[in-house]
Amino acid sequence: MRLAPAFCVVLLVVTGCQTKIDVAKESETLLAADRAWSTFASSGKNVDSVVAYWSEDGRVIMGSQPIVQGKEAIRKMVTASFANPKFHISWTPERAVVASAGDIGYTVGTTEMTVANAKGGTAKISSRYIATWRKDADGRWRCVEDFASPSP
Repeated sequence: MRLAPAFCVVLLVVTGCQTKIDVAKESETLLAADRAWSTFASSGKNVDSVVAYWSEDGRVIMGSQPIVQGKEAIRKMVTASFANPKFHISWTPERAVVASAGDIGYTVGTTEMTVANAKGGTAKISSRYIATWRKDADGRWRCVEDFASPSP
C-alpha cells in the first residue's frame, strides 16, 4: 500500500498541470482561419495557399458531385478550378464552434461560386456550408470535411 500515496501525488500533479482551453478565443482563431482561407480562394491565384488549409485526409462534398478525398485529389480540383477563367469562389463564415478540448471544431456560412454554364456563359451557385476542422500537431487549424449544399 506504500504505492497508493505516491500514485495520488502523481495523479494530482498530472491533473493539476492540464491546460484549460479558452474556447471563445479558439473559436475566434478558427473563424479567422476560415476567413483567411476564403480570401486566398477568392483571389484564384495560389493553389498551395488554398490547399494548405486542408488536412492530408480532407474531403470535399458538394451536392451531386463525386466526393474529393485526400490532399492530392483536392489539389487537382483546386488547380482545375483556378485554370478556368470563368470560375470564382468566395465564402462568408458566420460562426465557429470549438470543442472544449480545443482540438476540433466547425464553421458554418454561405458560399458563392461562379462556374461556366452549358451555353458558354456563367452561372452563380449559392450554397450553405459546414466545415469540420481539426487542429494539427503544428497548431494550425485544417479542414477535414468540407460539405456544401445548394441554397434553395
